[in-house]
Formats: sequence, C-alpha cells, structure tokens
Amino acid sequence: MPPVSRNSRLSLSSIREEEDAESAEAKLVMRKLNSVLYRGVERYLTYDAFLVPRNTLHRAAHDVLRQCSDRPHGLHSALVELYLSDGHSSKRLAQMVADPRQEVKTVIKLTLHQDHASDPTTLHLQSSYTMERHCLQ
Repeated sequence: MPPVSRNSRLSLSSIREEEDAESAEAKLVMRKLNSVLYRGVERYLTYDAFLVPRNTLHRAAHDVLRQCSDRPHGLHSALVELYLSDGHSSKRLAQMVADPRQEVKTVIKLTLHQDHASDPTTLHLQSSYTMERHCLQ
C-alpha cells in the first residue's frame, strides 16, 4: 500500500480497492499452493492425508507476493518450487508458474517443514517454512 501524505490525492476507497486486489491475488496464490502441495504429496509420498496449520499457506502466499513485488513482471515471471524437508533432507514436490507465457525471471524456493507427529498415515507440517528467492536476470 502506498504511503499517504498530506498532498496526496489518494482516497480511502482507492486504498481499500488496492488492498482488496492484493488480498484476492494472495487468495489465488494460496489456493494454487494448496493444490500443488496436494498433488505433490499424492504423487511422491505415501501418506493418506496431510495437515497444514491454518495460516501457513496464507502467510506463504503473502510472502511470495512480497518477494515478487519488486521484480520485472512481478508474480507473472516467477516460478515457485515447493519442497518438503524432514529435517535431514529436502524433497521437491511441485512447482507453480503464474503465467507460463512469461519468461521466468525469479525462482522462489518454498520449503515446508515436516512435523514428526506420531500418526504414520498423515503428514503433519509445521507452521514455519523457509523461503529463498533467486533472481535470474
């Protein structure tokens, strides 16, 4: 959100519209992260289900948007790679591309961390994650 100064011509309605648009974009990124996480767990792991703390993907989506905000073409030129870490090693589960027609200029490595709960049939994830950004150009 841009800063508001005395001489600014921004109205409260334009600020709210900008926040709503940002929130809508974050929701789309969050849904996409959830979708690729589900497919990655289903494809590469042997768990029957997975549990993610409520706001983890929401925070991750906002962080992805923040990491892309100062890059050329923003999220449209970003590739998000989703990894799962068990504490000893990391496994690549999936990748997310916002716009496949754009050349990738930013790679974001999002690593979710496994919580070693006692249930062997369900993957439990911690609320913490690690995010790294690599700029290609």
